[in-house]
Amino acid sequence: MEASAPAKVILFGEHAVVYGEPAIAVALNLRSRVRIFESNEYRVNGYPLERKYHGYILNAIKLCWRGPPLEIFTESEIPSSSGMGSSASISVAMVAALLSTTGKVKEKEVARLGFEVEYETQGRASPIDTSTVTHGKGVLIDRQKRENFLWRIEKNGIYWNIHHVDVPRLKLVVGFSGIKASTGEMVAKVRRFYQWNSFARDVVREIGRLTLRAIGPLENEDYEEIGELMNRNHKLLTILGVSHPMLRKMVESVKRYSYGAKITGAGGGGSIVVLTDEQDEVIKALQAIGAQGYKVEISNKGFSVENQN
Repeated sequence: MEASAPAKVILFGEHAVVYGEPAIAVALNLRSRVRIFESNEYRVNGYPLERKYHGYILNAIKLCWRGPPLEIFTESEIPSSSGMGSSASISVAMVAALLSTTGKVKEKEVARLGFEVEYETQGRASPIDTSTVTHGKGVLIDRQKRENFLWRIEKNGIYWNIHHVDVPRLKLVVGFSGIKASTGEMVAKVRRFYQWNSFARDVVREIGRLTLRAIGPLENEDYEEIGELMNRNHKLLTILGVSHPMLRKMVESVKRYSYGAKITGAGGGGSIVVLTDEQDEVIKALQAIGAQGYKVEISNKGFSVENQN
């Protein structure tokens, strides 16, 4: 059995989504693939299955598999630690491959179990990554149930409503700073600010309002407005304290070639996402300051079971 899932990037709403505000993410045209075969022992890419190296795969097996040992092969076009959801992509592809051995796979079930795999492996998670790579296209996550509702995911008394969002085939560049920051530390830093400062709470609410304002421009392919909202979202994230000197340098370096650019993901390092018609120029500008650039576009394809025996 073979299955695959795309990468993703958060366009609006990171950090604010932790406090119940909406966020928008899109699937990207880079993919992870998983192939599974019955075997005499569990192996991944020729090596014994070990929690230290294969936590996502191991937890997918625990949740979704009751059969014999498996020989598992993985490959990925998605750079790790780049803010493009490499772990969510592998988790969803693995879940889809395992479920497909017993019959037809439902999108909602893949999204739910993919989230459970990430939650179990990381100790905490939002379903935005796994729902986006399951569904493809664009996804809005919100506490409120809105138009184009897809499914609802609950965990420990917290719930998220997942919705489809129409998005054009945006040309994006994900710029990776090369600096790996702890998501947990960044989330905790924002939480302290949020708990003790009413201004921080106002900023979080403004990010939520801005995210909802982005739905119309995305559906109408208004690149100028999308870019402006990305720039404003970036400034609000900077106020929350999750920027980094390298991220600021990266955003500044691509301004002349882009509609907008912002931190994507946890911040403190990591990546930015750039909306541009000049992907090659953006990548050159990023390389000139020591960062990496990945040319990406929106993928309409979510998870896929690509081969059944």
